[in-house]
Amino acid sequence: MPDTSARHVIDDIVAHRAREGLTDKVNRLIDTFAENADSYTAEQAVTVDEVIARLIVDITPEGRIAIAERIAGDPKAPRLVIEQLAGDDWAEVASPVLMKSPQLSDETLLKIIDSKGHSHLLAISRRRSITPAVAESLVERGNRTVIRTLARNPGVALSPQARHDLEKRQKARLEELRKAPRKAVEYPAELHREDGEKPVRCRLIDISKTGARLTLAAMARPTGRLVLSFASAAVQRPCEPVWQDGRDIGVRFV
Repeated sequence: MPDTSARHVIDDIVAHRAREGLTDKVNRLIDTFAENADSYTAEQAVTVDEVIARLIVDITPEGRIAIAERIAGDPKAPRLVIEQLAGDDWAEVASPVLMKSPQLSDETLLKIIDSKGHSHLLAISRRRSITPAVAESLVERGNRTVIRTLARNPGVALSPQARHDLEKRQKARLEELRKAPRKAVEYPAELHREDGEKPVRCRLIDISKTGARLTLAAMARPTGRLVLSFASAAVQRPCEPVWQDGRDIGVRFV
């Protein structure tokens, strides 16, 4: 295994890598890692893991999906690679790992719940076993589908308070649907930021009295106080994002 000086050579190779055949090369590296996992020192394992994680950045989403599905349940798969796939913005890449990997710690799962969209949360809610801390975070941030899946999962460990919150959320969502039914639409719109930066183009998918669901024209992560503008800017509504799943985003009117 390479020492510290050799790692600079590896970094240089990674920086100038070719994309052709990259998925196959990464798969071979992952297999080699799993075969030698028991004989690596901790430093050697981290070195190989870091190299593979860097290589995966340049693999196509389709390639990452294939890798994620192949190694999701492998307890000897490279840990950093597993964490990287679990946090991928593409839910199709992250979902197999989030559902099956035994290597994901509660800390990692909680970070993903806090930063990703409902598709990621839904995958976590389908894990074979879920600790109280993770369950409570899912109850707090999950949408109706996540809440329903969590409630039906026999492997969830819920504290009495979390179970109370779960039932409360289910009732609240039913009440919200009765009070503010959503109307499906298909209309071009823009999200304007307070800092005056270039607005984010999007399409209005559905809308209610309390909020709207949008699809962004390009990957972005708008935060803070926003203004939703549509109907050729004749209609403007101050809003703030409450969830994001890839290019889909939900906003609440304020």
